[in-house]
Amino acid sequence: MALALVILAVVVIVGGGGTAVAVVHARQVAAAEEKAEQKKEAAARTRAEQREAQRAAQEEADEAERSSRAETVKEVEASVKTMAEENVTKGLLDGPILSVSCNPVSGSTDDLTDTTTSFDCFAANTDNADGTQSGYFFNSTVNWDSGEYTYGLGKSAS
Repeated sequence: MALALVILAVVVIVGGGGTAVAVVHARQVAAAEEKAEQKKEAAARTRAEQREAQRAAQEEADEAERSSRAETVKEVEASVKTMAEENVTKGLLDGPILSVSCNPVSGSTDDLTDTTTSFDCFAANTDNADGTQSGYFFNSTVNWDSGEYTYGLGKSAS
């Protein structure tokens, strides 16, 4: 009987030890799973932050391009004004040239997928009593890829 009690005590001790080992192992597995989940979430946050940084950088580059295009339109207007004033000097047009404004008729300055934009430019030489202006039409085409532009007297053909 004493042997049976010893065997029973050994079984209980070994069984209890096995339970303790199982509990420790379960905790280790849970901790490893938690750590893996945290790594996964951190990686997802990093990817999201990278996407946001790329989007912000692209937005900044797009705004810079739109700004550059607006400056190019001002250059076109200045060039058209110079041409109009030269034509006044030659006696081909009546002057003085008061102002020039160019508006897109084909393509866009905002749509960055447009590689060219055609403009009708108006060179005002008279302020009318009713608040309007009279003057001459010029045309211009800008190639946004090369930054080059052409211009001439008359409306755009588009």
